[in-house]
Amino acid sequence: MSGRKTLHRKNPKFLHGLFRKLVDIKKLDLLKYFLFIFFGITILIISFLGRGNEPRKLILKEYAKERVVAEFPFSYESFISNQEKKKSIQAKTPPIFIKLDNPLSDLINLIEEINNLYASHEINYSKKNPDDQFSFKDFIKEEIILIEEFEEIDLESISTLYENTSSRERNKLFDETISELENLYKIGIYNEQTANLVRSKHIILGINKISEDEITKLSPIDYNESLISLKLAIDSLTRDKFESELLFNMFRFGLKPNLIFSESDTQAAINDAISDLDPIILSFNQGDTLIAPGQLITPLEIEKIKFYEEQENKRVSDKLIFNELFLKRAFIVSILLIIISLFIRYGLRDNPNKNRILSLSATAIILYLIIARLILEFGEIISINNDSLLAILPNFVPIALAPILIAVLIGAFPAILSTFIVSIIFCLGFDNSLDLFLITFLPGVVGVYASFNSRSRSKLLRACLLSGLVSALGYAILSIIADNSVAFISQQIVCSITIGFLTGVIVVGMLSAFEQVFKITTNITLLELTDFNHPILRRMQMEAPGTYHHSLMVANLSENAADSIGSDPLLCRVCCLFHDIGKLVKPEYFSENQRGINPHDKKNPSMSALVIKAHVKEGVEMAKEEKLPRIIIDIIKQHHGTSLIKYFFHQAKKQEYLELNVNKAVKDNLADEPNALNESTYRYDGPKPLFKESAIIFFADAVEAASRTLKKVSQPAIEEMIENIFNNRIEDGQLDQCPLTFMELNQIKNSFTRTLLNMLHSRVEYPSN
Repeated sequence: MSGRKTLHRKNPKFLHGLFRKLVDIKKLDLLKYFLFIFFGITILIISFLGRGNEPRKLILKEYAKERVVAEFPFSYESFISNQEKKKSIQAKTPPIFIKLDNPLSDLINLIEEINNLYASHEINYSKKNPDDQFSFKDFIKEEIILIEEFEEIDLESISTLYENTSSRERNKLFDETISELENLYKIGIYNEQTANLVRSKHIILGINKISEDEITKLSPIDYNESLISLKLAIDSLTRDKFESELLFNMFRFGLKPNLIFSESDTQAAINDAISDLDPIILSFNQGDTLIAPGQLITPLEIEKIKFYEEQENKRVSDKLIFNELFLKRAFIVSILLIIISLFIRYGLRDNPNKNRILSLSATAIILYLIIARLILEFGEIISINNDSLLAILPNFVPIALAPILIAVLIGAFPAILSTFIVSIIFCLGFDNSLDLFLITFLPGVVGVYASFNSRSRSKLLRACLLSGLVSALGYAILSIIADNSVAFISQQIVCSITIGFLTGVIVVGMLSAFEQVFKITTNITLLELTDFNHPILRRMQMEAPGTYHHSLMVANLSENAADSIGSDPLLCRVCCLFHDIGKLVKPEYFSENQRGINPHDKKNPSMSALVIKAHVKEGVEMAKEEKLPRIIIDIIKQHHGTSLIKYFFHQAKKQEYLELNVNKAVKDNLADEPNALNESTYRYDGPKPLFKESAIIFFADAVEAASRTLKKVSQPAIEEMIENIFNNRIEDGQLDQCPLTFMELNQIKNSFTRTLLNMLHSRVEYPSN
């Protein structure tokens, strides 16, 4: 009865505890599912929300690579066609001139003034003072006020003409010459600047400037022809060549162009003609070919595709989510998520760092998508009127950023998967282009291969540059096949290589931040910690040289063993260098640093055990103060597991025996009574080794210490010692939480044996003399 009541009482508690565990597991699974779905939604929002296909690559005067078919009917007013029509009208519209008023009035006034001055000169000088040398030329220079148009008139010719001709002759010559000038002005004179224009087009004169009778008399000539006509006319008036020359030099300045091109009237005529035009509307039906493969790209084709893409984007923006393009992309992203979930379920099932791998990969991919979206958005704004820049916009996206980050921080396989993901997402934005998938996936894979296990930042930079070179090569091959111009191919190559280099700079800059956030230590950081000038290692060399030498030996043992089982040798070496830094607090309490004086002789075993145990805790505190990576701190905690400090435990047992003065039989059975004392006092706090590297260091530390007690160094002795240490610790349950296999344990033993034989080899004794 009593048993049944007890069972009845315990059952509800047991069931309640089980139910709570199931609820907690269910909550954890729901949280994982929620984060997984959230990751997929984030990809869709960043990459595709409110965004249509990326602009198609159309380069002016290049040949189209693929056919573009209208998926819906659309029409638009063609700016280029209208401009071409306007240019045609402008070319056909003749220039309009206006006829100036007769410019002879100024010349006639000037001649009258000269006549009056000559008459005054004759009266005042010639008759009164016949011997006066003051000439008419000098007189008119002082008296005449020249009109601006006649400032360059030849006064010497005028004075000579007046002095050598009579008044009657001059008046006759002047009248006939002015008559000839009037005839020239009636037929029209234009300047030299418009000579070519007039020769190629008809002249239209402003009707409001002249009468209809004058229009019939027009037969315009240019200024040079009018000068020739004037010269011939003057020559026919007088047979005296000298007199003819003087007369021409005087009247040639009265000949000016009187037909002036009117830009405003011409433009008004063009505007009137253009205003009568109907705008040109281009219409296309669903299924019409907008551009055919091999078609030469002209500005009209570029305009047509731009309007088509605007209509595409408008259809997308009208319905952000429930539009055909977004739903197609969502479907493909869902397939990607299924692939990722299968990888998580089967590829990472036994990986203890699964959550860290997933969170880091998701962060790197989302970071890449944000950068890519910003580049594409700003690139399209900058290249609105630059079709060449728009065509090479995909080259500006650092496609290898996320894969290389993941390869360096996690490993190659997750990085390859991320390359596949980002390549597909990238190509979805460019009308599912298979070409773009190939030339983005391949550089990502090459970048992963070149950056995996990189041990320096310069090698990481070279890996990114190699990725850029592969990308440039891929774009160049496709452009050559498409028969693109050398200039365009050169732009793609330069851009891809530059982006590859910048990707390396970004990766190197972000690496430290990712290491800190996700508590991951890369080979680059580990290699930097192998510098023996590190402050802690320098302190060990000076304050605890025995411990320092012990750490070096353990590092050699661990590195070789890790290499033999395919683990991480560099991680083992670095962690071994720092695993015993806690001994710097009290180095004299550890045998390797003692020089004849043993402080433990004055302490009881329990106190000594506490001092020995404390070096683990103190090492952890020092590592945190020095900001050493988390992996080193973990190995400092685990390098002794929860093993027993046997020396002081047996010292305590012996002391207990002496105090109790037990008989010999009890003494002989002392080993069979391990629980007579509280073992927890003499055991390290742990935890036990949780991963392969910590287990290797756990064994290497014990093996190196025990090897110093060997009286004779031989392979059987070393093998026996190693076998005993391994068996004792396995039986003690120290590997219960470690994934090491028996085969790997055997490989570690063999590696330890080889390394110890090399380290503890004996030498031939040298002769004394």
